[in-house]
Amino acid sequence: MRTKSLQFLFVIICLLVVGFEPRHLVEAQTDTGYKDFSYGSARAPTGEKPQSKLWFHDGLWWAVMYNRASDAHEIYWLNWSTQTWATTGVQVDNRLHSTHDALSLGNQLFIASAAIPPTTSPPIIPVPDDPSIFVVSFNYNSTSKTYTPGEISVVYNHWVESVVIDQDSLDRLWMTFTDINPDGVSRSVYISRTRGTLTNWDTPSILNLSNTTNLTIDDISTLVAFSGNIGVMWSNQNKHAIYFGIHEDSDPDVEWSLNTPVSGDRFADDHLNIKSLQADSAGKVFAVVKTSLNDIYPPDSGEPLVYLLILPNVGSWSQRVVAQVKDNWTRPILLIDEENREIYIFATKMIPPQMSGAIYYKHIDLDDPGLQFVDGPGEEFIEFPDFTHINNAASTKQPLNGTTNLVVIAGDDTAQFYVHNIIDLPDTPPPPVFNVFLPLIIK
Repeated sequence: MRTKSLQFLFVIICLLVVGFEPRHLVEAQTDTGYKDFSYGSARAPTGEKPQSKLWFHDGLWWAVMYNRASDAHEIYWLNWSTQTWATTGVQVDNRLHSTHDALSLGNQLFIASAAIPPTTSPPIIPVPDDPSIFVVSFNYNSTSKTYTPGEISVVYNHWVESVVIDQDSLDRLWMTFTDINPDGVSRSVYISRTRGTLTNWDTPSILNLSNTTNLTIDDISTLVAFSGNIGVMWSNQNKHAIYFGIHEDSDPDVEWSLNTPVSGDRFADDHLNIKSLQADSAGKVFAVVKTSLNDIYPPDSGEPLVYLLILPNVGSWSQRVVAQVKDNWTRPILLIDEENREIYIFATKMIPPQMSGAIYYKHIDLDDPGLQFVDGPGEEFIEFPDFTHINNAASTKQPLNGTTNLVVIAGDDTAQFYVHNIIDLPDTPPPPVFNVFLPLIIK
């Protein structure tokens, strides 16, 4: 026992010498995270999987959140010192059952809104009075630290599960979503872009690639701008694959190329979240996706449930297993700490027999392609003894650093309450941790 104690002490001393400093995960009292406020009867306002509800601008974190007092989704800001959200009173969408994707471009902000499809089983969602997809533009005043609404652009006139937007290198906005085909059975991938101005949208059309018109009713799409391209990713559970279409910004609109990051029996699901880094040595596109291997009965606990996909600057997609079936993860999102060179993956850890429970996370070095995620469910990030149905982690499209830090929000749809937590990221990259060689001890 004395030998093991000396070895452990030696390791600790070596780590301190090279400047090792553990990350600071903020915990409020005995709970993990912060309780915010009630969103009443709004349905899952921190969903859907591909969307971003938060952004960082002018030294502040901002969010699209539902205000029960005004019966509208509004722009909120986070008071960092008190870890409380406050509304600006600026309205985004007055539809109760709607989803939103926020794109911050400096002092310009664009938020895409879509009406949630109606349901006949609980939770019942009625047919929306306004089923349109629209994009609202906002202008930011750095003196008053306020957003002013600009033009509202109606792009499509049907309810959809999720809509995502981004901006290409030619300063055009792009949009994607999936919608039901006229046959009422299958679904297609739609895209649109702005033309002339950032508020003039083309009529959405079906993406000009194979396997875009035969999706299941459950499949969705997302998109990302990267290295002079727009990439559209979508799930196709009929084909058991996740596809990625690439359009070079300078090419005609109809020119796209197709590749397949993931394929195989039950290897597709409608859980997609994607990010990019511009001109970065670690790669161009990073996506986290979920398989459907947990739906097999009996399930194999060791099968991959969540993958990290990386499209490098040269070469094809690589895959890393983030979580296995035994870990009960769902609805993953990813965030990239560009300064400290780390990828963070957040997800709901399902706690049987309920469908949701708490938000857990894992992180990994951005620059080591051979490094694997640690085994197990990860670390608790948002968890409360009295909020047992926490779900739908959401954050930002933007890369993070020691100035922005890291913020993730989620919601408990039983308690109907917002929750969030933060990670205080280092201001400068941590020093390298050198290999530690223990002295040979001969008994």
